Amino acid sequence: MAVEPLPDWAIPPAGGFTIEKFLSLRGLPKHTELIDGSLVFASPQRKWHRQAIDFLQRELDLQAPPQLRADREMAVKL
Repeated sequence: MAVEPLPDWAIPPAGGFTIEKFLSLRGLPKHTELIDGSLVFASPQRKWHRQAIDFLQRELDLQAPPQLRADREMAVKL
């Protein structure tokens, strides 16, 4: 049985990937992220995960002061 060769992106360059190199890579799995020069392969969110986040965001909005709104990334001042 023959072993498939590794794709070019499987071995990072010395010092890690740059954004330019990352954006030029082809054949990466879906949901690949570049963090501190390394490729990170994140699993796609499942429906229950999105629903849980939506529920928590909605509940935080209900309890937040009127000038604040919940956001997935940070608090948003209105």
